[in-house]
Amino acid sequence: MEFQYERALINWAPQRLVIAGYTNKDQESVRHHIEELKELGIPAPRQVPMMYDLDPELLNNTDVISVVGNDSSGEAEVVLLDIDGTWYIGLGSDHTDRVLEAVSIQKSKQVCAKMISKQLWSFESIAEHWDEIEMNSWVQVNGKELHYQSGVLSAFLNPMELLEIVKQRGYDSPGIALFCGTLPLKTDKFYFGGIFKAELHDKINNRKITINYETKILKDSEVD
Repeated sequence: MEFQYERALINWAPQRLVIAGYTNKDQESVRHHIEELKELGIPAPRQVPMMYDLDPELLNNTDVISVVGNDSSGEAEVVLLDIDGTWYIGLGSDHTDRVLEAVSIQKSKQVCAKMISKQLWSFESIAEHWDEIEMNSWVQVNGKELHYQSGVLSAFLNPMELLEIVKQRGYDSPGIALFCGTLPLKTDKFYFGGIFKAELHDKINNRKITINYETKILKDSEVD
């Protein structure tokens, strides 16, 4: 994969992909979210935060993903990348099949590509003001754009604390890409298909990382 870091291009092949879930600092909020998911038929996690070990080949930084059926949606997440021993920050979308999620959360994530930004920052450059970084996402369905998620990274566990949990659980690996958790929805439901956009905004350094991709619905041979 090719990334832009400042004025340089980085070519990198991820060796491991881990999606961290339920990483909110506010554990009462986490419990509330779990109860909401249970009402939707999504099983409660065995422990929090949860780690989902996926195929790194799922990482994608193009502008289109393909899915079977119009039952999947994206969610914005900061991504930590270990590139040759240096930590970088990117922006990703943990695109997930919401029907399969009720059966197996890990399987629902494994069947969808994981979008990641082409642009990276060094983690060192934001470590001191991590909590102030803003993250937002939007969905565009039938020509209408909706503000989908909004918040700041102070909502999440500090990335170094999260990495320590990853290590304790046995998921650490050189060349890892770690999705660090997502924000609650501003809407009352998931929006499927269409266009998903997200933005990471570093006001201190006056810069942004963005992703913007379209979901292509494949022809389903099972219902044709």
